[in-house]
Amino acid sequence: MTDTPAAGDTALRQVGAAPLLPTDPPRIGPYAPLGLLGSGGMGRVYLARHADGRPGLAAVKVIRPEYAEGPDFRRRFEREAAVHGRVRTPRAPHLLGTGFDDALLWMSTEYLPGLTLVDAVRECGLMEPAGVWRLVAELGEALSALTAAGVVHRDLKPSNVILSPRGAHVIDFGISRAADSSAITTTGNRVGTAAYMAPEYLREGRCDAASDVFSLGCTLVYAATGHAPFGDGTGVDVMHRVAFEAPDAEVMDELAQSDPALAALLTACLAKDPAGRPAPRQLTDAATAAGHGRASHWQEPLAARLRERQQGCAVLADLPAGNGPFRTPTQPVVSHAPAPTASRNGRRRRPLMAGVAGIAVGAVAVGAFLLTRPGLESPAVAAPTGSAGATASTAPASSQPSASPSASASAQEDEEKKDKDKGKDQQVTVERTSPEPDSTPSPTTTRAGGDNPPAPTPTATVTRTTAPPADPAWISGCTYYSGTEQTEYGDKGQRVVQVQCMLTKRGYSVGSSGVDGEFGKDTRSAVKQFQSAKGLEVDGQVGPYTWAALRSST
Repeated sequence: MTDTPAAGDTALRQVGAAPLLPTDPPRIGPYAPLGLLGSGGMGRVYLARHADGRPGLAAVKVIRPEYAEGPDFRRRFEREAAVHGRVRTPRAPHLLGTGFDDALLWMSTEYLPGLTLVDAVRECGLMEPAGVWRLVAELGEALSALTAAGVVHRDLKPSNVILSPRGAHVIDFGISRAADSSAITTTGNRVGTAAYMAPEYLREGRCDAASDVFSLGCTLVYAATGHAPFGDGTGVDVMHRVAFEAPDAEVMDELAQSDPALAALLTACLAKDPAGRPAPRQLTDAATAAGHGRASHWQEPLAARLRERQQGCAVLADLPAGNGPFRTPTQPVVSHAPAPTASRNGRRRRPLMAGVAGIAVGAVAVGAFLLTRPGLESPAVAAPTGSAGATASTAPASSQPSASPSASASAQEDEEKKDKDKGKDQQVTVERTSPEPDSTPSPTTTRAGGDNPPAPTPTATVTRTTAPPADPAWISGCTYYSGTEQTEYGDKGQRVVQVQCMLTKRGYSVGSSGVDGEFGKDTRSAVKQFQSAKGLEVDGQVGPYTWAALRSST
C-alpha cells in the first residue's frame, strides 16, 4: 500500500514547495493549503487544493494582515484582480478567485508546474536558439492577448515568465494596469525593474504595449545570453543606459553569432523609439516565418525538471480527499522549543527523554544555536519577514505589492528576499568565518523547533576573515524594506522606517523623534537635502531614483 504522507512530502519537494508551518492557516477561503510555495514582505503563497475535494490545484497568495487592513492596499489589490481577470489566454494563469475570509485577504490562480525563466537559465543553462524562438512565439502570443484585453503588463522580466510543460506563460499582474485607465505613476515614481523597463517609461512615465515589447526583448536576450542587454542591477546607471544608450555590444554580438535572425529581431524590440518596435503579433509571425513557431520539447535538462514538477503536481492532485496539509515533521514539538529571547538565568526545562547519546546532544546544540540567533522577525528589528524558507526557487521581485500567485509564486520575491537575508547576516552577533549561506534558508533550520536543552550562549565576537569588505551602515544596518515604491510626506510604516534609517546612518537628521516610521516635515527636509547632494530632482519624494541613490555604497 502506498504511504500517502510520504508520497505527499515527496511530491511537495518535486513541485518546489515546503511543508507548512503550524502557524499557517488550515483553510483559505474554499482552499486547503498543501505546502508553501514562497514568502515575501507582502505575504505568503500556498499550493492548495479545493477543500471540498474537487480536482485541481491552485496557487493562493495571502496578504499579510498589516497590509490587508489598509484601504489603499485593498483598492490596489482589487484593481490587480480586475486587470488579471480581463486576461484570458493559455499564456497566463487563469484567475480563479479572490476573497477576504477570517481576516485573510487572498487571491488564487491556476497553478502552473514550472520554473521561472530565471531559474531555468540559472539551473539548466542558457536557452538554445530554438528555445528562444519558442519564447518569441509564445510570449508574443501572451502580449497579443494582453493588448486585446486592453492591459499593459509594465513589469515583464525573466522572473515573471514561467516555463511549464505546456509552454511559456506571463505571470504577476501586480503593477499592470488597464490601458484605458488613468496612470497611477506620478512624477519621479517609476515602478518596475530597472534593467527591463522601457526607455519611454523611465523618461516620461509613458507605458503601453510597445513598452511591453521592449521589456520582452530584454527578457529574451537574458534567456539566450544570461545577461540583460543594458546590464544587471537596479541603480541609476542601469536606468541611464536603458533610457539613452545602445545595448551592450558584447552581449548582442554573442547573440548574433548564435542566430543572426534572432539577434536582428531582438535588436528591433530594443529600439529607443516605440514606433520602431515590432507589434506582439509580428513577433509570433516572425517566429513562424523562421520555422520556429513551436518547439516540440524544451531542451534538456530543463525538460526533465519540468516533467518532475508535473509528476509531483499529479500526485498531489490525485491524493484522496482529507490527505494533507503536509506539516513540517517537527510540528508536534514546536511549542516546546526554547524561546529565542530566553535569559541565561531562566529556569531550564527538564528534558523529556533521558540518556541521549553524545552525538545527539551535539546535534541538539547546533539546532538550538540556529533557532536562537536573531532574525528579521525579532521584535528588536521590527522588519517584515522576507522569507518563510520555502524551497521553491525565487527571483527578483516587483516593487509594488503583487497578489498574483501563479506558478512559481515565490519567484516574485527573490530580490527582496536576498536583500533581507543580507541584512540578516549583518545582524548575526556570533563568530562566523565561513562564506555567507545560500539566500534560501532550509525549512528545517529556519522553522524547526524541538524539546531540547538550551544551547550555550554564543560569543559576541564577529569574525569575517573570508568575507568581503563590510557594506556601509546604511546598507547593512537598514533592512526593513527592499522595494522602490513611491514614499512621500504623510506615509507611515516600514518603507518610511527604511528611508529614515538610511538617511540617519548617512548623517541626515530626520527630527527629534528619530526613526519612527512617520514621513513628516523633518524627514521630507532630510530627503530634499540628500537629493540635492546627489544631484537628483529635489521633490522630497522617495521614488526609484532616490531609492537607488540611498542604497548606493557612496
